[in-house]
Amino acid sequence: MDYVYHYTSADGLKGILESKSLWATNAEYLNDFREIKEGIDTINSLRQDLPELTQTRFEEIYAEVRGIPLKDIKHKMQNANIDKANKFLSSFWDALDKNELSDIYTVSFTTERDSLNHWLTYGSEQTSYCIKFNKDKLHDNNYFIRHKFLSDYADVVYEPRKVMLNLLIEKYLPEVLDYSLDESSNINELNRKLSKLVIEAFNDIAFEVASIKNKAFMYEKEYRFTLYSPGFVVINDDPKVDYFDLIDSSDIDFIELENGVKEFFPLSYRTLKSGVIAPYRAIPFPKNSIEEIIVGPSENKDLAVKGLRSLLSSLDYNVKVSSTETSFRRI
Repeated sequence: MDYVYHYTSADGLKGILESKSLWATNAEYLNDFREIKEGIDTINSLRQDLPELTQTRFEEIYAEVRGIPLKDIKHKMQNANIDKANKFLSSFWDALDKNELSDIYTVSFTTERDSLNHWLTYGSEQTSYCIKFNKDKLHDNNYFIRHKFLSDYADVVYEPRKVMLNLLIEKYLPEVLDYSLDESSNINELNRKLSKLVIEAFNDIAFEVASIKNKAFMYEKEYRFTLYSPGFVVINDDPKVDYFDLIDSSDIDFIELENGVKEFFPLSYRTLKSGVIAPYRAIPFPKNSIEEIIVGPSENKDLAVKGLRSLLSSLDYNVKVSSTETSFRRI
């Protein structure tokens, strides 16, 4: 069973427990000012490594990923429409240029329990708290898809370049080649499949972008929830289309908006410690996903524990309360 931890102030903890939600902040407003930009720069640098590829290079990629002898692939690809694979790459870069990666919201966790670094960085000068979440009990991706959002839970990546390159080469190019080798598909069906793959690749890269952080922050050992609204997408010169109209969503039991609500997880705003006003979305969590709350370094530790237990009881949470084992004090 895996656990992740969220460090917060007393006011933050009270808000989380009372609302049964976590605030997913727009990724442009996080503590690494190069969030998102770091990821986009990384993707753009890949363009130099993925120029228009020759048939020989496609054969090598397909043989390696699919585990098929290269000589068999060469024979199979003699009449394949390899231009479609290069069109996929071109369309992907075009989608990256035309579709903004601005509607990305994240909640930061860490795999570090009772960490002095985190008490100092994310707590307050008074009493701080560390919430222990059971990862398996948090809402899964299907929950958010039914609300027409995409989501991801993943470790933050501090050395991202190879990961992104492998994602494009190992996951998507072989699938494009599968479609190109399928003689039963007509040209319209093939183009529709390729358009869907372009957007899937774009969305995957959006989550990769949201998980990238400068390696100076590696000590945080961050684990991140990311919420992303795909909205309308543009492929090449085609008109905008809603993402969920583009994909096959017939098997998704979407939840309908009611009582005049315009969108799920609506935008709200909060003031950061710096005084900056930041947009966020409140993300609900199941009450039983919290298993422990640790009271951080405090001159009033016993009183803090007592007050927390009283709050938990009033809100009907069944949660273990413990105190930090660190010996830090502010002097």
